[in-house]
Amino acid sequence: MEAVSFEDVGPLERTSTLSRRAMNLIRHAIVTGLLKPGETISPQEIGARLGVSRTPVREALIHLNAIGLVEFLPGRVQIASATPAAVRDAFALREALEGKAAALAAERRTAAEAETIMNLAIQSGWAAEKNDRLAFHEQDRSFHLAVAAAAHSMQLERYLTNVLDLALTLRNLRIAGSPFHAKSVGYHAAIAKAIEARDSEAAERLSREHVRKVVEEIVS
Repeated sequence: MEAVSFEDVGPLERTSTLSRRAMNLIRHAIVTGLLKPGETISPQEIGARLGVSRTPVREALIHLNAIGLVEFLPGRVQIASATPAAVRDAFALREALEGKAAALAAERRTAAEAETIMNLAIQSGWAAEKNDRLAFHEQDRSFHLAVAAAAHSMQLERYLTNVLDLALTLRNLRIAGSPFHAKSVGYHAAIAKAIEARDSEAAERLSREHVRKVVEEIVS
Protein backbone atom coordinates (compact mmCIF):
# COMPACT_ATOMS: atom_id res chain seq x y z
CA MET A 1 0.00 0.00 0.00
CA GLU A 2 1.29 3.44 -0.91
CA ALA A 3 2.46 5.51 2.04
CA VAL A 4 0.27 8.46 3.00
CA SER A 5 1.96 11.87 2.87
CA PHE A 6 1.27 14.40 5.62
CA GLU A 7 3.05 17.30 3.97
CA ASP A 8 -0.12 19.40 4.03
CA VAL A 9 -0.95 18.93 7.71
CA GLY A 10 0.31 22.41 8.63
CA PRO A 11 -1.96 24.35 6.27
CA LEU A 12 -4.90 22.13 7.17
CA GLU A 13 -4.39 22.86 10.85
CA ARG A 14 -4.26 26.58 10.14
CA THR A 15 -7.50 26.35 8.15
CA SER A 16 -9.07 24.39 10.97
CA THR A 17 -7.95 27.01 13.49
CA LEU A 18 -9.49 29.78 11.38
CA SER A 19 -12.74 27.82 11.18
CA ARG A 20 -12.84 27.37 14.95
CA ARG A 21 -12.13 31.03 15.53
CA ALA A 22 -14.79 32.04 13.02
CA MET A 23 -17.26 29.65 14.62
CA ASN A 24 -16.59 30.99 18.11
CA LEU A 25 -16.99 34.60 16.99
CA ILE A 26 -20.19 33.92 15.07
CA ARG A 27 -21.52 31.79 17.90
CA HIS A 28 -20.83 34.57 20.40
CA ALA A 29 -22.60 37.09 18.19
CA ILE A 30 -25.64 34.81 17.97
CA VAL A 31 -25.82 33.93 21.67
CA THR A 32 -25.43 37.54 22.78
CA GLY A 33 -28.03 38.75 20.30
CA LEU A 34 -25.74 40.77 18.02
CA LEU A 35 -27.07 38.52 15.26
CA LYS A 36 -30.82 38.24 15.75
CA PRO A 37 -32.91 35.05 15.42
CA GLY A 38 -34.42 34.95 11.95
CA GLU A 39 -31.83 37.38 10.56
CA THR A 40 -30.31 36.57 7.16
CA ILE A 41 -26.52 36.63 7.13
CA SER A 42 -23.98 36.71 4.31
CA PRO A 43 -20.99 34.35 4.60
CA GLN A 44 -19.03 36.68 2.34
CA GLU A 45 -19.82 39.72 4.50
CA ILE A 46 -18.98 37.86 7.70
CA GLY A 47 -15.70 36.70 6.17
CA ALA A 48 -14.85 40.29 5.28
CA ARG A 49 -15.63 41.46 8.81
CA LEU A 50 -13.50 38.72 10.36
CA GLY A 51 -10.70 39.14 7.83
CA VAL A 52 -10.85 35.55 6.60
CA SER A 53 -11.86 33.84 3.37
CA ARG A 54 -15.27 32.30 2.80
CA THR A 55 -13.95 28.76 3.37
CA PRO A 56 -13.48 28.90 7.18
CA VAL A 57 -16.72 30.87 7.50
CA ARG A 58 -18.57 28.23 5.51
CA GLU A 59 -17.08 25.47 7.69
CA ALA A 60 -18.06 27.40 10.81
CA LEU A 61 -21.63 27.80 9.56
CA ILE A 62 -21.87 24.08 8.79
CA HIS A 63 -20.95 23.34 12.40
CA LEU A 64 -23.40 25.93 13.73
CA ASN A 65 -26.09 24.43 11.51
CA ALA A 66 -25.44 21.02 13.08
CA ILE A 67 -26.00 22.60 16.51
CA GLY A 68 -29.16 24.31 15.30
CA LEU A 69 -28.00 27.91 15.59
CA VAL A 70 -28.22 28.64 11.86
CA GLU A 71 -30.40 27.33 9.05
CA PHE A 72 -29.44 26.80 5.42
CA LEU A 73 -32.33 27.97 3.27
CA PRO A 74 -32.51 28.31 -0.54
CA GLY A 75 -30.11 31.09 -1.47
CA ARG A 76 -29.41 32.29 2.05
CA VAL A 77 -28.20 31.48 5.57
CA GLN A 78 -30.45 32.46 8.46
CA ILE A 79 -30.08 32.58 12.23
CA ALA A 80 -32.40 30.03 13.84
CA SER A 81 -35.96 31.32 14.21
CA ALA A 82 -37.58 31.45 17.64
CA THR A 83 -40.89 29.77 16.86
CA PRO A 84 -42.81 28.29 19.83
CA ALA A 85 -42.14 24.78 18.50
CA ALA A 86 -38.40 25.45 18.14
CA VAL A 87 -38.24 26.85 21.67
CA ARG A 88 -40.08 23.88 23.18
CA ASP A 89 -37.89 21.37 21.33
CA ALA A 90 -34.65 23.10 22.34
CA PHE A 91 -35.66 23.40 25.98
CA ALA A 92 -36.96 19.82 26.16
CA LEU A 93 -33.50 18.63 25.14
CA ARG A 94 -31.88 21.11 27.48
CA GLU A 95 -34.03 19.85 30.38
CA ALA A 96 -32.96 16.25 29.84
CA LEU A 97 -29.26 17.05 29.49
CA GLU A 98 -29.15 19.62 32.27
CA GLY A 99 -30.96 17.37 34.69
CA LYS A 100 -28.46 14.59 34.09
CA ALA A 101 -25.53 16.99 34.33
CA ALA A 102 -26.73 18.34 37.68
CA ALA A 103 -27.17 14.83 39.07
CA LEU A 104 -23.66 13.82 37.99
CA ALA A 105 -22.22 17.11 39.27
CA ALA A 106 -23.66 16.38 42.71
CA GLU A 107 -21.91 13.01 42.68
CA ARG A 108 -18.61 13.97 41.05
CA ARG A 109 -17.91 17.62 41.83
CA THR A 110 -14.80 18.72 43.64
CA ALA A 111 -14.94 21.15 46.54
CA ALA A 112 -13.56 23.89 44.29
CA GLU A 113 -16.22 23.22 41.65
CA ALA A 114 -19.00 23.34 44.23
CA GLU A 115 -17.66 26.69 45.42
CA THR A 116 -17.50 28.03 41.86
CA ILE A 117 -21.11 26.96 41.19
CA MET A 118 -22.30 28.61 44.40
CA ASN A 119 -20.40 31.83 43.63
CA LEU A 120 -21.92 31.99 40.16
CA ALA A 121 -25.38 31.50 41.63
CA ILE A 122 -24.72 34.42 43.97
CA GLN A 123 -23.34 36.59 41.17
CA SER A 124 -26.41 35.91 39.02
CA GLY A 125 -28.45 37.12 41.98
CA TRP A 126 -26.49 40.36 42.16
CA ALA A 127 -26.98 40.94 38.43
CA ALA A 128 -30.71 40.34 38.78
CA GLU A 129 -30.97 42.76 41.71
CA LYS A 130 -29.30 45.44 39.56
CA ASN A 131 -31.67 44.56 36.69
CA ASP A 132 -28.58 44.16 34.50
CA ARG A 133 -29.93 41.83 31.80
CA LEU A 134 -26.62 41.44 29.96
CA ALA A 135 -24.66 40.63 33.12
CA PHE A 136 -27.39 38.26 34.25
CA HIS A 137 -27.35 36.35 30.98
CA GLU A 138 -23.56 36.04 31.18
CA GLN A 139 -23.69 34.76 34.77
CA ASP A 140 -26.62 32.50 33.93
CA ARG A 141 -24.72 30.82 31.10
CA SER A 142 -21.55 30.56 33.21
CA PHE A 143 -23.53 28.94 36.04
CA HIS A 144 -25.00 26.22 33.82
CA LEU A 145 -21.68 25.58 32.09
CA ALA A 146 -19.99 25.23 35.48
CA VAL A 147 -22.55 22.60 36.47
CA ALA A 148 -21.91 20.77 33.18
CA ALA A 149 -18.14 20.88 33.77
CA ALA A 150 -18.57 19.50 37.29
CA ALA A 151 -20.34 16.45 35.85
CA HIS A 152 -16.94 15.34 34.48
CA SER A 153 -18.45 13.92 31.29
CA MET A 154 -16.80 15.37 28.20
CA GLN A 155 -19.57 14.25 25.83
CA LEU A 156 -22.36 15.49 28.08
CA GLU A 157 -20.62 18.83 28.55
CA ARG A 158 -20.20 19.25 24.79
CA TYR A 159 -23.81 18.40 23.99
CA LEU A 160 -25.16 20.55 26.80
CA THR A 161 -23.04 23.54 25.76
CA ASN A 162 -24.47 23.30 22.26
CA VAL A 163 -28.09 22.98 23.31
CA LEU A 164 -27.68 25.67 25.97
CA ASP A 165 -26.44 28.13 23.36
CA LEU A 166 -29.35 27.22 21.09
CA ALA A 167 -31.86 27.64 23.92
CA LEU A 168 -30.34 30.98 24.97
CA THR A 169 -30.43 32.25 21.39
CA LEU A 170 -34.10 31.41 20.98
CA ARG A 171 -34.87 32.81 24.43
CA ASN A 172 -33.28 36.16 23.63
CA LEU A 173 -35.93 36.90 21.04
CA ARG A 174 -38.93 35.42 22.81
CA ILE A 175 -38.56 37.17 26.18
CA ALA A 176 -37.70 40.72 25.13
CA GLY A 177 -38.66 42.85 28.13
CA SER A 178 -40.06 39.91 30.11
CA PRO A 179 -38.26 39.59 33.47
CA PHE A 180 -37.88 36.16 35.00
CA HIS A 181 -34.55 36.81 36.67
CA ALA A 182 -35.82 36.41 40.24
CA LYS A 183 -37.20 32.93 39.55
CA SER A 184 -33.98 31.82 37.88
CA VAL A 185 -31.87 33.15 40.73
CA GLY A 186 -33.88 31.16 43.24
CA TYR A 187 -33.34 27.97 41.27
CA HIS A 188 -29.64 28.71 40.82
CA ALA A 189 -29.17 28.94 44.57
CA ALA A 190 -31.20 25.79 45.23
CA ILE A 191 -29.35 23.78 42.58
CA ALA A 192 -25.99 24.99 43.92
CA LYS A 193 -26.97 23.91 47.44
CA ALA A 194 -28.09 20.48 46.23
CA ILE A 195 -24.81 19.98 44.37
CA GLU A 196 -22.87 21.15 47.41
CA ALA A 197 -24.79 18.64 49.56
CA ARG A 198 -24.16 15.89 46.99
CA ASP A 199 -27.91 15.40 46.67
CA SER A 200 -28.10 14.16 43.08
CA GLU A 201 -31.85 13.54 43.16
CA ALA A 202 -32.65 17.09 44.28
CA ALA A 203 -30.10 18.58 41.87
CA GLU A 204 -31.70 16.83 38.90
CA ARG A 205 -35.26 17.60 39.98
CA LEU A 206 -34.52 21.29 40.55
CA SER A 207 -32.62 21.62 37.26
CA ARG A 208 -35.47 20.09 35.28
CA GLU A 209 -38.04 22.23 37.07
CA HIS A 210 -35.94 25.34 36.45
CA VAL A 211 -35.84 24.72 32.70
CA ARG A 212 -39.59 24.05 32.58
CA LYS A 213 -40.32 27.30 34.40
CA VAL A 214 -38.18 29.23 31.91
CA VAL A 215 -40.14 27.69 29.03
CA GLU A 216 -43.40 28.77 30.67
CA GLU A 217 -42.14 32.35 30.70
CA ILE A 218 -41.05 32.23 27.06
CA VAL A 219 -43.94 30.36 25.45
CA SER A 220 -47.23 31.49 26.90
